[in-house]
Amino acid sequence: MEGLNIKLVRIDSRLLHATVQFNWNQFINADQVWVVDPHYVTDPFIANVMQLCLPKTMKVNFYSVEQFIEKVNENPSIKVMVIFPNLEIVKQAVDQGFKVKEIQMPYPAVRVMLKSLSEYFSDEDIERIRFIQEHDIKLFFQTTPYDNKDYSIFKK
Repeated sequence: MEGLNIKLVRIDSRLLHATVQFNWNQFINADQVWVVDPHYVTDPFIANVMQLCLPKTMKVNFYSVEQFIEKVNENPSIKVMVIFPNLEIVKQAVDQGFKVKEIQMPYPAVRVMLKSLSEYFSDEDIERIRFIQEHDIKLFFQTTPYDNKDYSIFKK
């Protein structure tokens, strides 16, 4: 068995949208998109709308943090892109044992002026960032595959 191959982990409050699909799908070649957001687990309308953003060969699944951790531990033989809506839910997943090397975030609209975490993130989110980093997970900004990964603002 080949096992789970996480191609990309992204934090994006917009979840799965056409820009993510068009920009990333051809580069990461995932079989499924897993959206970890407990608010939408029982919402078939949202699942159907987000499925429209994907090619027919790709499937979107919604999980609570607990369901996501169970699915990761099942180690299915697929390539997956994981999307979290915010740092709070990522922290919950990491706290429950989720391990990954790095997590991507889209650049904020003010990226040219961004010089410190406090210019863009709340104190609570900065605490979440530090918690995630303490688990040997790197965070970086990158909006499209054509942008360089920018780890600089997340340095301690």
